Amino acid sequence: MSEFSASYHLQTSDQQKAVELIRASNNKGFVFPESNGWVTFIVKGPAFGIRKAIVSLNPGLLVHYSYMEDHGWALSFFEKDELISTYKCDWTEELFIEKDKLDIVLLRELIIKQGNSIEDLEKALDLAEDVGEEPPAYFIANKLGLSYYEWLSADNIGDGSYYKNLVIVD
Repeated sequence: MSEFSASYHLQTSDQQKAVELIRASNNKGFVFPESNGWVTFIVKGPAFGIRKAIVSLNPGLLVHYSYMEDHGWALSFFEKDELISTYKCDWTEELFIEKDKLDIVLLRELIIKQGNSIEDLEKALDLAEDVGEEPPAYFIANKLGLSYYEWLSADNIGDGSYYKNLVIVD
């Protein structure tokens, strides 16, 4: 079975901010504990695509991460309601990388802020060379300090009981 993951990551130490964002947008979802300055959350409903209601009420820096093992992956960065950086890589039929709207300076700053090296960053984004045993999407997510992203989406979280300290927003 192939992995399909899609999640939001709000740069904050306050888990409640993500809870409030989900509620204010009239959605339901799941909010993970803060880790490395990020609060991960999932919105119930269609797993893929970025919800305008979430972005329009975003209080700060928000990352949307998606990974489809057999197809590609993407990262979008929002500052409040403005898309400030995006990257897409698709290998469904042939390799296509869209990185002309990627703010590489922002990405580097976020990685360095986590205390991580930016070595091999461009290799991972270009898929030019292997960057270890993990997929490039995992490599970048780890560099950013995201803790919750693998096998994670509204389609596969179930009732959330598998996860500890998860806040369910109904």
